[in-house]
Amino acid sequence: MENGFTNPFSSNFSMTSLEKVIKSGANGIDAIENEKAVTQKKKEVIVRGVLSVTVISAEDLPIVDLMGKADPYVVLTMKKSEAKHKTRVVNDSLNPVWNQTFDFVVEDGLHDMLILEVWDHDTFGKDYMGRCILTLTRVILEGEYKDTLQVEGAKSGKLNLHLKWMPQPILRD
Repeated sequence: MENGFTNPFSSNFSMTSLEKVIKSGANGIDAIENEKAVTQKKKEVIVRGVLSVTVISAEDLPIVDLMGKADPYVVLTMKKSEAKHKTRVVNDSLNPVWNQTFDFVVEDGLHDMLILEVWDHDTFGKDYMGRCILTLTRVILEGEYKDTLQVEGAKSGKLNLHLKWMPQPILRD
């Protein structure tokens, strides 16, 4: 019948954007599948590069020796690859200056962490003084920055660091 009225329930009738959302979310399946696709895309983002860490100095490290001094050094570890570097030992100092730079090749910067452990080198072994743990998000976003981090697990102490990120392009076939 041709009477000039349009049937709002016919399939060729255009829906408003609100109706489209309601219709696609009504059974929940479309919306959930879309979310899965988005989270899978997020997981596929791999940030590869070289992290350059300069351990500048430490301040106010805790006394762990009977002599009232320490012979501190820092062990730097990338959590995922377990790549390690170590600063030299600075004798008889609670405020050591190292100014040593170490480079790490990082495969997945968004999901990795840098662990910096401060140790006291003794003739008869070593004493753990504390640590700093940091994600790479800030250095990836900013490219380069200096920071002073509180040494966790110690009564006192701060580490002065300079971090720099050099991204590596990922080539795909």
